[in-house]
Amino acid sequence: MLPNNPVVHRRVEALAILLVCLWLYYLGGHSWLFFLILFLLPDAGAIGYLKSPRLGGIMYNMTHWFLWPILLATIWMQTGNSVFKAVALIWGAHIAFDRMIGWGLKTHESFYHTDMGLKPRIGRK
Repeated sequence: MLPNNPVVHRRVEALAILLVCLWLYYLGGHSWLFFLILFLLPDAGAIGYLKSPRLGGIMYNMTHWFLWPILLATIWMQTGNSVFKAVALIWGAHIAFDRMIGWGLKTHESFYHTDMGLKPRIGRK
């Protein structure tokens, strides 16, 4: 039984989405090298933090919004081009992985403030 905590529920949901994305990617027979190459690409949105926390949050959130993989999957369904399917599944898996480990959408305070709570800093202080 899950605790009555919405963040825990969201993390479990994210795990389910991650597993479905990986399963569908496997069933599609797509390249795992392609998967590894693209998996971290959405994190390029964090480059905005070099300018300011506000811009960083906006750019990071734009690359970590489930809407984009859903749109790519819709394009795949309309065109039958499996590249759209593969990229949609990789992107969805990346977002789900981040949410599963507790990294949510960013607020404008800092990289460590998310809609899933304050994340501890990684590395040296």
